[in-house]
Amino acid sequence: MQEKKADSSSSSKKSAKKANLLDHGSIKHILDETVSEIVTSKGYTEDVRLSNVRLLLGVVIITIALFAQFYNKKFPENRNFLIGCIILYPFSDHFFFLN
Repeated sequence: MQEKKADSSSSSKKSAKKANLLDHGSIKHILDETVSEIVTSKGYTEDVRLSNVRLLLGVVIITIALFAQFYNKKFPENRNFLIGCIILYPFSDHFFFLN
């Protein structure tokens, strides 16, 4: 019986996760990881479509900013292009945070 208790205590020590209680990011990471392990152990699959959409929108936002920054023409000539980028950026940013 003592061997069984020793085995169960050693297995609980293996699965014990430690986090810095003053670091909110560390606590959130441990909680997310634990919940993910529990849900996947129940037979559910992880759906990452929303994360992929957010990554794609982030790439679109960065591309808009890069085009606005490194466009070939100088300011007076590229005024319409910059106005288009400025108008497009908040809409794409809004959809990014909406998801």
